[in-house]
Amino acid sequence: MEKSVVRGAKLVALLLSVVVGAESGPADPPIYKYDNYEMCKAMYDPGATFCIAKVNLGYNPVSNQVAVKSQPNLLIWSVCVQDCEQEMLSLSQCERLQFNYTKVKTTEASLGELTHGLENLITSCIANRLHRQHNASGSVHVEYCETTDVISHWVELLFLSTCAGIIGLTVYSSLMKDRENSEDSTRELVQAFSIQRSWKNFWHLPTSKTHQDFRYIEGVRVLTCLTIVFMHTRYEPLMLPTSDPEGLQLSVLGRLGNIMTPTVVQVFFTMSGLLMAVNFLPEANRQSNFEWRFLKNKVINRLIRFLPVYVLWMLFTASVYGKLSSGPMAYHTLKAHSLPCRNHWWTNVLFVNNLPILDDFCMIHAWYLGADMQMFVAALGLLTLMWWFPNAVHRILAIATLGTVIILISVSYHYALDPIFRFGLNQILSGLMMFRWLRLLYMPGYTNLGSYLSGIIAGYAYVSITNGGYDFRDTKIYKIIRALSTSLAIAVPLTSLAFINVSYDLQPSIWMALATVIARSYVPFFVSVRFIEEIARPAGRLRTLLSKSAFCFLGKLCYIVYIVHYSIIKILYSRDDPNGTVDDVRNIERFVVATVMSFAVAFVIYLLVEQPMGMFLKAKLIRIRKTDKMQ
Repeated sequence: MEKSVVRGAKLVALLLSVVVGAESGPADPPIYKYDNYEMCKAMYDPGATFCIAKVNLGYNPVSNQVAVKSQPNLLIWSVCVQDCEQEMLSLSQCERLQFNYTKVKTTEASLGELTHGLENLITSCIANRLHRQHNASGSVHVEYCETTDVISHWVELLFLSTCAGIIGLTVYSSLMKDRENSEDSTRELVQAFSIQRSWKNFWHLPTSKTHQDFRYIEGVRVLTCLTIVFMHTRYEPLMLPTSDPEGLQLSVLGRLGNIMTPTVVQVFFTMSGLLMAVNFLPEANRQSNFEWRFLKNKVINRLIRFLPVYVLWMLFTASVYGKLSSGPMAYHTLKAHSLPCRNHWWTNVLFVNNLPILDDFCMIHAWYLGADMQMFVAALGLLTLMWWFPNAVHRILAIATLGTVIILISVSYHYALDPIFRFGLNQILSGLMMFRWLRLLYMPGYTNLGSYLSGIIAGYAYVSITNGGYDFRDTKIYKIIRALSTSLAIAVPLTSLAFINVSYDLQPSIWMALATVIARSYVPFFVSVRFIEEIARPAGRLRTLLSKSAFCFLGKLCYIVYIVHYSIIKILYSRDDPNGTVDDVRNIERFVVATVMSFAVAFVIYLLVEQPMGMFLKAKLIRIRKTDKMQ
């Protein structure tokens, strides 16, 4: 009797599930859906073609009906083109017309033309699958198509020729035994590219008082660099396909780290402003009179520091980088980041890639270089005013501070931007709000001027105090400022965490704009105060640790590590299964591998490119008066 009751209950439950399932209808379309890439290649090679498309469920060009609302509006699907052809041919003529399918024979050679030629087939195929499997509809945009046919590009030849020239020149220079007796026309080139000289320069540590006072900054630089590598490794899975999108949801600790993410690069900016002021002001005071050559040399020196490695890695990204792997994950990790470098490289070279002028990025993380260069030029102007009008320095800095606040308020108010950085699965899929926040508030140089200015103020305090000026650190007002900086560093992240899950419609608001000013200023404020605290005072344990020689050596590589690390991270993820799941342990392992590989690649580039190119170009382009050399 008991068994009969149990069986009856199971039967009723089964019937209820069938009824409920029938009433609920087809399952919602998955966010990511990928055909089997390897099977497609095996079945149709040669000539197998694989395409990736974005599906917007909010609009259907056939019926103009709004689709499923319970799911995110944006889906990312990929299909095997040959399977799509068979599917569409199996439909009746009436069904093909329903999805606007017309058979087109594609013979185009370039990837762009291939994608365009297959657009009708892919759009119709995905629309058919959406309708049959999920009773949904939407507009389809083909992002990329890959064929087994290898298509070459002249940028690849340029990159490989450049690498061969650098290696050949290094070998030749290193084998020259009598470099000092070589011809005048080649002596500087040979000396600069000698591997022995680059090796010696790497292990040399400056001994000047300024370098000794700020030696601990190299430790801060290395830790900040490692934090950025970790963040990019952690966020990469959010931007890649997975069969378990829910596994990408962040914990409370993850959301707190999310809030702090935009502030990490501000530490770099603050350090740049500090070191710029510390070097500029003493050098300027040694000038007998003002000459434009002094400022010109500063700009040239900065360009020499940035461009050689930057341009070489752009060539790599635009050429062989996109061919290091194949398949759907390779598109998301490699090819989608390689193709923009062939079209928009000029924005990087002109250092305007961080400004809201284009939607595509060549090396998206290189926005930092554009912002830094813009702030460097602005800082040159500010420091020049401080040099010309030493008695008005406090007023100049006060006006500059007010100006940075007004800029942040104006941008935040005009565009109704969120003070809190929200970066999760929903933001990745919708993209619009996050993209606006990044493009309009996070990336432009003019919205980051406060970070540079904070460093300049700390640098000016160092120059003043170490040259016998008034030490204001024992005053009551400074102690209040110091306490305020620490309080904000604790309160702002916790307050943001409390509001991160609160939904609200953003409207232009002066209160939101003021909140944005605080959220974008508290870290530079805190860091600059900590720098001021260390001026002309005995080193504590932490400062002693950060001043270790190991940090000094690794600090020399941090600029190159920043340039190359993001590409290396994407290479590590390029062969993953798009239908796989998120593995936190594997992500940590990849952070370690990406860090080691980035520093190893950076060391090679330092010896072969940065050091020799920097030395040669400085000898050719920077002209210093004899009186300056004597000083």
